[in-house]
Formats: sequence, structure tokens, C-alpha cells
Amino acid sequence: MREDDQFAGVDSVVEIACECGRSGCAEIIALPRCVYEQAQREPRRLLLAPGHQLPEIRGALSRYDSFVVVASEQAEGVR
Repeated sequence: MREDDQFAGVDSVVEIACECGRSGCAEIIALPRCVYEQAQREPRRLLLAPGHQLPEIRGALSRYDSFVVVASEQAEGVR
């Protein structure tokens, strides 16, 4: 998450790196702070750029234009 967004309001947009784990992935995704914070509370939830789902990651829980929320089959702490 960008440091200057750290104290922004709840309705603000944050930018984070895609959490797909692919070597060389440098995608940045923009999403509402509330979605980011909700995903952070669920250790197996990952935030990915569209099309970055991997076979070991289950289907999308939520799809948006600029990002996808997925559940990982892997152990906690993948981030």
C-alpha cells in the first residue's frame, strides 16, 4: 500500500501490488480501502489483477473491473 494513503479516509482508494505471486508480476491494482482492509482480515484472501489467478487458487470470490478477490488453498501467510 502506498505510504501516503496510510491515513486517508475509509472511502479512499489505495494502490497495492498484485498478490498473485508470479515471478516478475509488477501489476498495481487500485481498490477501495474498505475492500483492502476486509481482505487483510482474512488470511487466505488475495487481491489480484484480472487474469492473474493461478491453478492453486480457487475461483474468484468477487470480481471488479480493476481487481479480483480470491481464496487461496495455500497456508496462511502467502502475502
